[in-house]
Order: sequence, then structure tokens, then C-alpha cells
Amino acid sequence: MENRFLNVSIMQHTITADLDTNLRVIEESVENLMMGYVRPELIVGVEFGISKLPITMEDGAIQFLSSLAKKHRVYLVPGTFAEKAEGLKDGEAYNTCPVFGPDGTLLCRYRKKVPFRPGEMSAPSNETEDYCIFEIQEKGITVGLQICYDQFFPEISRTLALKGAELILCPALDPIEYRHVPEIIPRARALENELFYIWTCGTGQLGASTCCGNSIIADPEGQIVLQCPETPALVTKTLDFSGVVLKREYGRDQHLNSLRYFNVQYPFAGKIEDAPVYKNAGRLTANKKEYEEKTHGIRMGDL
Repeated sequence: MENRFLNVSIMQHTITADLDTNLRVIEESVENLMMGYVRPELIVGVEFGISKLPITMEDGAIQFLSSLAKKHRVYLVPGTFAEKAEGLKDGEAYNTCPVFGPDGTLLCRYRKKVPFRPGEMSAPSNETEDYCIFEIQEKGITVGLQICYDQFFPEISRTLALKGAELILCPALDPIEYRHVPEIIPRARALENELFYIWTCGTGQLGASTCCGNSIIADPEGQIVLQCPETPALVTKTLDFSGVVLKREYGRDQHLNSLRYFNVQYPFAGKIEDAPVYKNAGRLTANKKEYEEKTHGIRMGDL
């Protein structure tokens, strides 16, 4: 079985509201990682690690990140930013993650499909073709990309796996109240799809939230191979992708092969509104005002 080793680095850093500050932190983080004797080949940042204030794909920040990837000959997934784009209403923005190749080329960009309501007002991307897959051609490794709350919808991870992903990256920004998330969801997504799963999260105070850190790498068995603390951290780990083949082809349990063999049907595909669970369900609280109105009815937070 061919060995395919990939050195992956995580930039777990404190996020600020200032674009230039964030870019400087990313630059310093990449520079420091590259000084290590284990040379990174893929570097992954965190959700809103670039900018929470809207910019466009043509902004100088994007060109700067491209030049950073080219300078160090590394695959760079620097985190996400609020993206102003055509077709959106004034004040709306996507939550977007760019991917740069070692020559600085923008390989792809992914727009978050499922923003976290009511805490995040990003516009959702529901484009069928917006399932983001890119190739690390030198190693023959296929990588899928999602953002934070996307992780709670296993259909997204499964689609990436069925498209060939052997590694899923998930830049996130979870508060300390969700400190338990990296102990559960990344491991489950890695195990059920028999791939490596990297979940990253920023640190520090951001508005009313304290970011929880605890970035994690889970392997195709669902085991934790690395977990960061709650403080800023730069880490590099060598992953052996022969483990993906080993799990999928020779594992004691072979989930993807079982999915094909037993041809599991999805009766609510394309007609989710028909599911009985929604018959008496309330509407989604889409913003802070709606949340306050809804919880007021049960005297929650109502002094």
C-alpha cells in the first residue's frame, strides 16, 4: 500500500475586528511554522481569522494571502472572511474560505452553506456546485472544505466524502459554551466517512463570546491524534493517508462500502419539509430579535 504522508499545520490564534492585525498574525504564524524542522505542506486557519468586516475577493488582503502561499510554497487555507459579492443585498455577506496553492493560485473558495442562526447573519450558499473539493496533487490527496456549523449537518460531510475527500477541513469559531463540540462532532464525521477531519477554532474574546480553541485532528477510526489547548497555538502533525485506504478497504467496519452495498434510501431527500418532525415545529429564530420574542413566551431570560 502506497504511503502518502502530509505535514499539516494549524494556526489557532486570537481573532480581532481589525483586518490588518489579523493579516499580520497570519503572516507571523506562517513564518514561524515554516521555521520548524517539520516543514508544513498544508496550513489551516480559523473561521473569521481573516476578517469579520466585509471585503471582496478582489481585496488586497486576498492578494496578500496568495503571495504568502507562493512565498513559502505551501497549500494555505488561511481561515474565513465576510465576503461582499454580487447578488447580495446591501449589508449582506457570505462567510467565505479561500484556498491557495503553492504557486499562489486561488484554487477555490467555499461559501458556508449553513450559517449559525441567530448568532451569525451571514448569507447562506445553497449552490449545488459549491461543495468544495481541491487536490493536493503532489500527494494524490483529495481535500473537502466546510465551515463551522456545516459540521452539524452530516449530509455535507458525506457528500464531500462521496466526492472523494480523504480529509475534511472545518475552520470554526465556537464559544466556550460549546467546548465539548470538538470531543464529539469531528470524531463522528471522521469515523462515519473514514477520513481525516481537522476542526480549528480561534481563541480570545470576540464580542460577547470567549472562543474555545481546542482545535482537533481526528483520524479515520474516529480517534483524536492531536488536540490544542484553549490558548493560541501553532502545531504541525504528519498524517499518513494510507490509513484512509486501510480503514475503507480493510477495516473491521467499512461504512462507505456498507452505504453502497445496502443502498440506503433517503425518503426525504429533496422534500425535507414533508418530514413528520416538522409538523408541529416552530420556525427558526433567524435573528436576535426573533430569539428574544420566542423565548419571552416561556419566560426564559425574562426578568
